[in-house]
Amino acid sequence: MKAIIETEGLTKVYLVDGREICAVDNLNLRVFEGDIFGYLGPNGAGKTTTILMLLGLTNPTSGSGRVAEYDIVRESKMIRSIAGYIPEKYGFYEDISAYRNLLYFARLNGIKDDEAKERIKWALEVVELTDRAGSLVGTFSRGMKQRLALANALIKRPKIIFLDEPTAGLDPYATVNFRNLVIKLNKEYGMTIFLSSHMLHEVRQVCNRIGFLNNGKLVAVDTLQGFLNRIGNKIVVEVTNVSNEMIKAIEDIEGVDEIVKSDSEIIIYAKIDVRLKIIDVVEGFGEKILTIKIEQPTLEEVFFKVYGEGK
Repeated sequence: MKAIIETEGLTKVYLVDGREICAVDNLNLRVFEGDIFGYLGPNGAGKTTTILMLLGLTNPTSGSGRVAEYDIVRESKMIRSIAGYIPEKYGFYEDISAYRNLLYFARLNGIKDDEAKERIKWALEVVELTDRAGSLVGTFSRGMKQRLALANALIKRPKIIFLDEPTAGLDPYATVNFRNLVIKLNKEYGMTIFLSSHMLHEVRQVCNRIGFLNNGKLVAVDTLQGFLNRIGNKIVVEVTNVSNEMIKAIEDIEGVDEIVKSDSEIIIYAKIDVRLKIIDVVEGFGEKILTIKIEQPTLEEVFFKVYGEGK
């Protein structure tokens, strides 16, 4: 696989009220062509700052990076010519039509009108806004404006699209619609997607690789399945009665990593399937197992486990 994003020691320090604040700390990251890469972390983790550096919209304090083989400092204009960007907050002229907005931004990007008209037609078709091309943007819902922002990014025919919290504030229908558009751009048009979000569910729905960012530091990068495998088996057991002695005995089973107790239910995380040994322990205490099953861990569980390991 060929990397379309590569960074080495990428760092951004801001001076705030005489204090140095490290927004991104020694970032070493690789994103491959064809990825839908989820850049996951809480608000303030450094996600937006990373995107701004990759686009050459702010210079790093130290370190280096390349996007599509262009240097993020020396060749930032070239990067912006082949990269689309949808920030969390974007602006359109609401008193003119969607088409006129797109034509205006195409001209700002140096695209001649004849070419721009063809690209705008295609972009509006992709985001399913052809029938609203002549409507004032002020009449658009938030979901429609988000699709228009995506059309604006598509006018460049980009190799890679950066999305910063793309579904924040969208209703469920608009969220699903936008998510499907992202998958379509990746699968049908071969575009690499860099999706920054703090929404675990959103990242799980679309991304094939995920990076966890915390306090400016990249904690871990892996495929979704790779992260799920880190937790191993999640065994959910419902027991007639759970005592502290029983919990201690289950903890002593070889391969058990962690136990979470909730009323009559026990959740056991283990590297191997230890259900038979759990049954033996429970029956040894004279209790009965009502149900015992293996479930796939949620991304939320992975999130907290990875952040716990990264602290």
